[in-house]
Amino acid sequence: MTDKRVLELTKECKRQEESCAYTAAGLYIWQKRSRFWKSLFIVAPIILGGIATSQILTDLQHAWAPLIAASLALLAGFFPALYEALGMNLRVSEIGASAAEFTNLRDRFRQMATVHSHSDYEEFRSAFEQLMDRMDAARTSSKPLPEWCFKEARKKIEAGDYSFEVDEK
Repeated sequence: MTDKRVLELTKECKRQEESCAYTAAGLYIWQKRSRFWKSLFIVAPIILGGIATSQILTDLQHAWAPLIAASLALLAGFFPALYEALGMNLRVSEIGASAAEFTNLRDRFRQMATVHSHSDYEEFRSAFEQLMDRMDAARTSSKPLPEWCFKEARKKIEAGDYSFEVDEK
């Protein structure tokens, strides 16, 4: 007869695996979006500055051409300040590191539920507690996941984007 405590701990491992799967997927989605915005904040000032100083604007004989050039140059100057103020440089790498950690935790909880659950309860519980300590550390250091990322992650997971063929057989 299987120890009821082992069954309950196995269920908890599966819950944690699922939680990590949603969190990791959401973080990867957030990282992709942040990377896009980071690129935009780097490229936009170059383009705006180029247009502001281009021969096209200086050749125009309209009274508004210098005003447009000055406005574009000013706007180009705001992008680096906004980029820095929003912490975009750090966010992309932090989100990526958190996503990787939650992906690793997902896999470890899955392994815990399928392999370690066959060992004796005390050994299983001890390994689970160590893994939960790691989970607590990951949660503490991770930025809160925006709701829209969680919703997109749920759609992807429910659509089977993160399913393994071996599990389907």
